Amino acid sequence: METNAPVFDATRPVAIQLRGPDGTKIVRVRFPSDDECAERQRRRKVIVKNLGRGISETTIPNGEDIDAALLAKIRTEEEPEVDAFEAQKVIEQLMTCDVDDVILAGDAFRVTLRVLGGTVTHLLRMPSAKDVNAYRRGFARVLDLPFNRQELTINVCAAGELWKKLAEAPEGYVGDVPVVHQAVAVKAAIDALDASFQEDGDTNF
Repeated sequence: METNAPVFDATRPVAIQLRGPDGTKIVRVRFPSDDECAERQRRRKVIVKNLGRGISETTIPNGEDIDAALLAKIRTEEEPEVDAFEAQKVIEQLMTCDVDDVILAGDAFRVTLRVLGGTVTHLLRMPSAKDVNAYRRGFARVLDLPFNRQELTINVCAAGELWKKLAEAPEGYVGDVPVVHQAVAVKAAIDALDASFQEDGDTNF
């Protein structure tokens, strides 16, 4: 599919298929607003437990209940009935946003994402060191907990603020770009920038 063909419209109703032992359920929803997406991320406390020897375990307590609450807000039809774990599957499908490629294009990064409906691209200007520092301070809050655990809370709005500053030409969208897509694109660009710094350092050494 061509990346410049409109494939994602946040205002378009969506029908999510859930396959299970009792057949296929069709759950009809709208895409969550940016505020709803941000609230979901704030409520999803990521717990990382250090198991030793470089191994860690990541869990999101009550993640299915958080997604069930969001699904209740965005459903456009009450039927069929779904439980919390099915709700989690619906939200995960709806929020699909995976990085396919990141290419350095002059002084910008072209990020290709796979989202619900196809692929989209984001052209982001090179962030400054100050931009990256501000993003990292605002994007994640980490608390140290007892028993070798950490609690991570994500603020997607911090990524959205940087996206608005750097974005030049998102392709594949009808209307606004959801903040969850903005956050993934920004992280991909910063990860690519970090990797290029590492390569330059290795070369200089």
